[in-house]
Amino acid sequence: MVAFLAAFVVTNGFATSRSVRPDGFQRTADPRQIVVIVTTGVGDEVTDHSLREDASSVTVTIRVHEPGGSRIALGVFIPVPITLREALGDRTVLDESGRAVPDLGQYRGPGAPGQ
Repeated sequence: MVAFLAAFVVTNGFATSRSVRPDGFQRTADPRQIVVIVTTGVGDEVTDHSLREDASSVTVTIRVHEPGGSRIALGVFIPVPITLREALGDRTVLDESGRAVPDLGQYRGPGAPGQ
């Protein structure tokens, strides 16, 4: 039984969940909504996001699910829309480690004018 389990882990691996550091965020026309951009691997799926707000900052945590097995090593940019309780205003967006997330300007969805 132990040999089978070891062989399964080596050939297939287990699906895991992990936090990813945001590459940046963009503002939307709604002052209470931002779009956080993260880089994931091919086949990864955003499973959860959480935020903590105070008067001076918004802290975001994004989690992705990684399927087990072999995959090509290619980064994929994923936009994650997040609704805040209060307008972002001048507050700083932070990652879960407390580092500032770069403001990438105004979000324009696919096919929006000006792209």
